[in-house]
Amino acid sequence: MNDRILQVINHPLHRYLGVADVRSEDGAGSFSFTVGDATVNPADALHGGVVYLLCDVCAYLGLLSVLADDMEAVTHDLHVSVLRAAGRGDVVRMASRILKKGKSLCFIDVSAAVSGRLIASARITKSLIKKTA
Repeated sequence: MNDRILQVINHPLHRYLGVADVRSEDGAGSFSFTVGDATVNPADALHGGVVYLLCDVCAYLGLLSVLADDMEAVTHDLHVSVLRAAGRGDVVRMASRILKKGKSLCFIDVSAAVSGRLIASARITKSLIKKTA
């Protein structure tokens, strides 16, 4: 696992949210987390903002597996559709795959599922930029 992926895994916010079982290979990313105190809204369901955030993280993880060392990616556009609620104690599995990677943009699909049942889907566009020194 490369240093950039380890930085995502060890990011304090991702650790706080319970991101686990991280994978990044061949343009695909995945991880899981359990809905708990840090990720529920006042209605005791998975907070939509957490879904948006973690869709973006999952997209980035998949992209890191094919991104050149001298390049970086920033979110250009993010569209998330929440299809159903997840409750406290549910294990959410996030998965991403690259649809198309060009020279300056990358289009990525992300799904979030509980027990194989889709709870959210996302289309994320990343701008690809040269790293600065």
